[in-house]
Amino acid sequence: MFILDAQGGYAGELVLDEDCVVEFGDFLAAVPERGLEDRQSIFIGEYNKATALHGEGLSLIAISKGDVQPSEVTWGKIALTVAEAHLSGPVQGASAQGPDKGVLESLAGALEKREAEIAERERAFPEKEAVAAKAHEERGRALQAQVEDLTRRLADAEAQRAHSRQELERLASTPAAGAGLEAERRQLEKDKKAVQRQALQLLDREEKVRARESHLAEEAGKVDAARKENEALLATLETAKKPADGYDVESAKREMSMRVKILQQKALDLLDREEKLRKRQEEFEKAHQG
Repeated sequence: MFILDAQGGYAGELVLDEDCVVEFGDFLAAVPERGLEDRQSIFIGEYNKATALHGEGLSLIAISKGDVQPSEVTWGKIALTVAEAHLSGPVQGASAQGPDKGVLESLAGALEKREAEIAERERAFPEKEAVAAKAHEERGRALQAQVEDLTRRLADAEAQRAHSRQELERLASTPAAGAGLEAERRQLEKDKKAVQRQALQLLDREEKVRARESHLAEEAGKVDAARKENEALLATLETAKKPADGYDVESAKREMSMRVKILQQKALDLLDREEKLRKRQEEFEKAHQG
């Protein structure tokens, strides 16, 4: 996500995907002379797209693979509005009453809707983790059964080896059978090593399953803590919306300024939570592809 100033110059960037290899120079090389209109997209290379989101004084250039969804565009515009309010500060000549109350109400509503979407995804994630944990537990039992089977086979191989050694000793005096018995002995040694190797591999896989189950338990605790934090923030926002018994201009200005800061921090926190949830989802999918 490239950030542009009012003149269209580079003002910074936000990396959402470490694997993204698009540079700002790549974007400039692809921009037409007339520039990009708000929400207009162009291709950069064969797969990547650049979508422009213009605000009052800043612009965001979202680099993505494929089309940007309408909900993502709306969220980007909200983030841009909050960023402008956070970075620009009071605008010269603006009303002494502070930001427009209707704008704040609209922004608060959008943040609440976005928070509800993230909360829903967070509530669904533990269920998915529980299903995965159950599947891991079943796989662990299956692996344990395989380990026990391999152990039994190893014991049988050892017994067979002991029996073969006795036969070798008994037939050692027979030159014609010596070559065949030696070949059988080598094959038994080879089979024993193969069984031992498989047993070690299964033990390693079982240990990884236990580690994954422990990680799932920690993640569930983090999701529950995030839910409680959401409820506390929503309660704070609802409290800030209630009108006071009397109206005082200075008090109203301070209240409005405080609400702006709360909304700004809440929007930035939601962006951070959504990015962490996306990374957790990617890690979860990668861990279960095998």
